[in-house]
Amino acid sequence: MKAAVIDGYGGPDRLQIREVKRPELEPGTIRVRVRAAGVNPVDWKIRSGMLRGILRPTFPLILGGDLAGEVEALGEGVTRFRVGDPVFGMADLRKAQAGSYAEFAVIAESAAARKPDAWSFEDAASVPIAGLTALQSLRDLGRVPSGGSVLINGASGGVGTFAVQVGKALGARVVGTCSAPNAELVRSLGADTVIDYTVHDVTRRDERFDVFLDAVARSNYGRARHILKPDGTYVSTLPSPTLIGWMGLLPVLRPFGVRRRAAIILVKPRGEDLATLARFAEQGELRPVVEHVYPLDDVRLAHEQSQTGRTRGKIVLRID
Repeated sequence: MKAAVIDGYGGPDRLQIREVKRPELEPGTIRVRVRAAGVNPVDWKIRSGMLRGILRPTFPLILGGDLAGEVEALGEGVTRFRVGDPVFGMADLRKAQAGSYAEFAVIAESAAARKPDAWSFEDAASVPIAGLTALQSLRDLGRVPSGGSVLINGASGGVGTFAVQVGKALGARVVGTCSAPNAELVRSLGADTVIDYTVHDVTRRDERFDVFLDAVARSNYGRARHILKPDGTYVSTLPSPTLIGWMGLLPVLRPFGVRRRAAIILVKPRGEDLATLARFAEQGELRPVVEHVYPLDDVRLAHEQSQTGRTRGKIVLRID
């Protein structure tokens, strides 16, 4: 099969398109004929070696955590899917030959869900990592109540565009920050208020929020706590020594009346959560935002675009 492979850490030029062996099924897995693969910042961070302290991959490595396609084969014990089913799901980034930048990928049955009919394969491939991050941040870590309020920092990016919609689907009032050119997009996704972060410091607002989701990890709990409700939660998509320090300190302060929380989202590949996102889509409450679609042969350009940090929504690879 054709795949985008790296043989070691480095820049986008390390990505090579070549023929590799089709991945083997294991019990509880499905092999997917990949039609589209999402590109996420974690992909180029693995490629560059930025995450070598967290993930220690084996080379040669096929990158890519997001995928959509048809079930091509079933592993032992699989009961939820049949051959030919259109699915979307999340590959295991820890395994060398499991990535989605390839014509075929093997993923856990538990990390997949049926693709909504209204979504193209490119739409569906944009969802898993960013969509799960948004859902698990707001619902599980933030515990946002229906009728509560959510602030999304970086509302026009990959996680942010999903978070705005997930927040509304959970019944919350949503405020999103972005630059002025992206304001109409964020507003069209359902944000009740859009703030231009280049003009206004959101941490100086009078409004208080149940959840502050820092989807671009450019704020910090020390600043965010001033606009959190007394029992509010700050959630970041990236760890930092300062945030880890707050996460250790805040539980100690609870007996003294400090109820605010801080958390780092570590996304979990749950098929049932993907099904929740699909249900939101079927109810008209969630639509993927895909700005760029590249053929697999242009994977280097896709990584270069992702590294600019200026993508509205998601980048996707089309696997022909």
